[in-house]
Amino acid sequence: NPPLDKSLAGGTADAPETNPYSFQHHLHDKTQPENLAFLKRFRALLDQYDARATVGEVGDGYRSLSTVAAYTEGGDKLNMCYTFDLLSPDFSATHIRTCVEAVEKSIEDGWICWAFSNHDVMRHVSRFAGEGDDPARIARLAISVLGALRGSICLYQGEELGLTEADLAFEDLRDPYGIRFWPAFKGRDGCRTPMVWEAEQPFAGFSTVKPWLPVPTAHLALAVNRQDGEAGSVLSHYRQMLAFRKAHDALIDGDIEFLATNQDLLAFTRSKGEATYLFVFNLTRSKAHFVLPSRFKGLEALAFPGFNPPFDGKAVELAGLDAFCGRI
Repeated sequence: NPPLDKSLAGGTADAPETNPYSFQHHLHDKTQPENLAFLKRFRALLDQYDARATVGEVGDGYRSLSTVAAYTEGGDKLNMCYTFDLLSPDFSATHIRTCVEAVEKSIEDGWICWAFSNHDVMRHVSRFAGEGDDPARIARLAISVLGALRGSICLYQGEELGLTEADLAFEDLRDPYGIRFWPAFKGRDGCRTPMVWEAEQPFAGFSTVKPWLPVPTAHLALAVNRQDGEAGSVLSHYRQMLAFRKAHDALIDGDIEFLATNQDLLAFTRSKGEATYLFVFNLTRSKAHFVLPSRFKGLEALAFPGFNPPFDGKAVELAGLDAFCGRI
């Protein structure tokens, strides 16, 4: 039996190159109608306790947005859901605008949660960074975009340090998918390595015994104790950006309106009450010149954490991977 002999010898002729789960339409093994009744009972139980919130992960392909709407609308099921829409390698203005506008169109009184990384995908710094890019700048720009979107935001452990995807040896893998489909698909362990707290401690302070996955040597320089209190570090930027978001209510639940641009720029306003803020993100590596629409006359540039492009009151000069925020 040649195929069997080849498989015993370590060949992969019979194995698909990627996880076959994604080749199927999951019509009967997830997102079933009876889930709604369960979620109502679940929410009723949690509402008996203080300071509790529920988050749903919806990876349901073309049904994702309708599922988020069904699971979060009405205030009697999940508090919020996030989808896999922003967990792709695409970090372009067009992609982000398309995803956000689709949510705004599909979900009425429900609530979205945005994320760039989770336990199932390559860390977003590694997904978004191109050759020659500074990973720390990618990390700072990504949280600035995320923090300006309407909805809640979900941070995945280690992204606040700017951690990149770990390159693990086959013998270190624990994810069954990675073990089965190596090397075409190396699994999800590369984003699941231990949090690095103290660079000088055994296992980076994560534990006192050998952890389930190894601590990548490359992550030690990004440990919390190496970044804590350091101006300009990714960790400091995350703290500043989250404080900026918290200080401006419009960034959480204010209206969002995208602006037309003739370049690959992500430009939108966030408004609530009398407060309106303009955001412009250049997600390309080229310089960009953004002229303010006439209705933004008198706009005041704000101290947006980590970014300070030249602004003359009429136009913004953005470097590659740059950002601007102003108040109208």
